Amino acid sequence: MQTTRPAPSLFEAYPPTEDYELSSGVVCQVPYACRDADMAVLHGTADLEVVRRLLAGQRYQPVSIGANRCTAALWLADYHDTTCGPYKELIVSFAVSTKPLEIPASGPLELLQAGAHPDATVLCYKLILDQQVPIDYGREVHGHAKHPTPQPVDIAFSAPWCRFDVTCEGKRVAFGRVRFPEEPTGVQRLSIGFVTPKEVFQTRNIMHFDLEARYRLFGEGDEFSLSSDSTLGRELVDMRFTPQVVQHLPRIRFVMPKPLNWRGSKEK
Repeated sequence: MQTTRPAPSLFEAYPPTEDYELSSGVVCQVPYACRDADMAVLHGTADLEVVRRLLAGQRYQPVSIGANRCTAALWLADYHDTTCGPYKELIVSFAVSTKPLEIPASGPLELLQAGAHPDATVLCYKLILDQQVPIDYGREVHGHAKHPTPQPVDIAFSAPWCRFDVTCEGKRVAFGRVRFPEEPTGVQRLSIGFVTPKEVFQTRNIMHFDLEARYRLFGEGDEFSLSSDSTLGRELVDMRFTPQVVQHLPRIRFVMPKPLNWRGSKEK
């Protein structure tokens, strides 16, 4: 009788392969593993020309969705168990490509198609965290444009809400609350490509996920505000970032290998 071997778990498929010493002297395993986190993603639109100016000098440009708009996303993450310990993080990302590309979106859920197009990828534009080790790991191993010092990042998941209040250098960035969808969906394994900007050093990579994605339209009961007092908040205001879809990723797990163009750099 022939037996079928179960598929390997995500962390069996991508096990730790080496240790990496950060400039602080802290030693962390590579690849990075997130064994448990909760995330909410606000998918929305932004002014195409403003985002083009923000990305001027990059290899990548924003993907147009028509009507002089592009897609932008605000990620709210509460990491419970990772290679770098627990921490909280705000991420701003854009769907980008290396050449002019337009993927029209006639409805809110179609916004998600821009980053999934074979000629596009996701650019992780800015990140704000509340712990130093994941800041150093992200900057030194992956070239992420993480603010170099820990900041007050208050993100809390308590059904049915994700509440957030993020400050950087003593100035507010974004705050509010969004109701996340609670209808269960199946867990799926997928891989998503991303790039980092040139601010630290630009890398290309692929993240591997086990996730359960739930969606609802942004609207009744949701509260969302941006502050022009902070640099990132002012950029989001200037680009007229407008949330349209709330994505909930409960108990998400993922692995982030070394960049595809890894060179072991410790540039700052």
